[in-house]
Amino acid sequence: MTGTTNPTQTRPESKRKSEIVKTWAFDSAGPRKYALQIQKAANGNPFLKLVEGVPQDDGTFRKFSMVVWSEDFDLLFEKLDEVRSYIEQHGITTPKGHKYDPSKWKNRKRSRRD
Repeated sequence: MTGTTNPTQTRPESKRKSEIVKTWAFDSAGPRKYALQIQKAANGNPFLKLVEGVPQDDGTFRKFSMVVWSEDFDLLFEKLDEVRSYIEQHGITTPKGHKYDPSKWKNRKRSRRD
């Protein structure tokens, strides 16, 4: 078909991938995994990438990500400080007795597909 592209095609050699400078990863209390990465774009501009990995039935992870470019770092960190302060001032915490129950997660996932 003319005019369509195959999403599995690789990037041209002229389009370099970004370089991962540093990665911090951690597991959630539930099934998710998170990563924060400092990367450098092909043009040299650094950015922060936040990634959430959600486990799938086949053992892989569906990934969701967000990128914040270096020119916005100051504003991002300022807002994160405001959010942290708000959470502390208003006593926002995980409710007492709240526990992650993997069986509830699996049942909810199945019921959504049925």
